[in-house]
Amino acid sequence: MRNFHLSYVLIALVTLLSCKEAQEEKTIKPIDNSEIEQLFLKDIELRELDARTDTVILENYDKVHRNRIFELLATGEVKSPLDKFRAALILQHTAGKLCEGELGSVSPENYLLAYHLSSAALKELQAVNDTASLNKENFPRMVALNYDRFLLYTEGYQKYGTQFVFDAATGASLLAPIDTTLATDEERKKLNVEPLHELLSKYKMKPMPAN
Repeated sequence: MRNFHLSYVLIALVTLLSCKEAQEEKTIKPIDNSEIEQLFLKDIELRELDARTDTVILENYDKVHRNRIFELLATGEVKSPLDKFRAALILQHTAGKLCEGELGSVSPENYLLAYHLSSAALKELQAVNDTASLNKENFPRMVALNYDRFLLYTEGYQKYGTQFVFDAATGASLLAPIDTTLATDEERKKLNVEPLHELLSKYKMKPMPAN
């Protein structure tokens, strides 16, 4: 009988250890994709060069980078929160277009995909309370920015207030139209966007589109 009890204790101990090991496996963080990091760094480098020299045709490079991100997404290689953040930034740099005075984009759905990627990254980091990463890259504002850009290039207005447009008549930069019914200041605060009254006190806003 004593041997039976000892065997039972050993079996229980093995079971507990196995459960612990399984739990540890679940919490292993995915490794950041080095190729996505290189695309991200090149994206930044090109923009810094263009800001200094005004000689870079950005879309020539951006299109190649976006297509590679699509391939990596299709093969499940965009895994970590930082992968998703970097992929979102690359997709966010989809070229705009101006047709008969109307602002548009060559592929506005890219902004929506960027929004979903950055939202997922934000939730994953918040779940593990990784405040260092959240603050370093400003993940919350990236979420607002991506959604605002999608709305602006599809509906002509934004939700939070992160986007600006060029006014051809005056040559000034204006705050893109904001549908003030879509978000509260509390929602803006969570995404590191200024309160509405502060935005409107600092910037002149372009009127909402007629339609």
